[in-house]
Amino acid sequence: MPNDEEIEAQRVADEAQAVADAEAEELAESQRLAAEVAAKRPVETNEAKKTRLEGQLARVNKDLGVVPEVKQKSDGLGYGEKAFLVANGIKGEETKLVEDAMKKTGGTLEEVLDNPYFQAQLKEARDLAGTILATPKGKGGSGVPTDSVEYWMQKPIEEVPQEMRIKVVNAKLAKDKNGITFYNT
Repeated sequence: MPNDEEIEAQRVADEAQAVADAEAEELAESQRLAAEVAAKRPVETNEAKKTRLEGQLARVNKDLGVVPEVKQKSDGLGYGEKAFLVANGIKGEETKLVEDAMKKTGGTLEEVLDNPYFQAQLKEARDLAGTILATPKGKGGSGVPTDSVEYWMQKPIEEVPQEMRIKVVNAKLAKDKNGITFYNT
């Protein structure tokens, strides 16, 4: 028969086992609850994470006394530079030519404008633009522009471009309604 010490040792061991089992159950329950909370929490998007981390970085920089650098926009010319270009006779599409030259050479605005190669390129672009503006659009043999309805009214409907057909048919119907039909028109 077991003596009192053995019985007491067995009782202490049983109590220790019961406490360990209870702690294991509590741990399992807390892990289950943590998993449920994590499952209910919305997933943070990359943009939200970036914003959160930038905010944390700003707070740390403020605590450390670090002054953040102000970033200059390099996405084109500013108002002052555009005003300078207008004062030098450069407008519209020519400003893109200046921006491209500044990117290629890495020079300042004044350096680019004084560059003889850029001046030649600008003159060539202006001459080309003047030529395009001076050239009439699509003249046919009869002196009528090929992009006009009158030109295509004289052609068979199969030759008329798809985008012009509705206009040509409407013009022919209007002409037929207006009265006398001559054989040579």
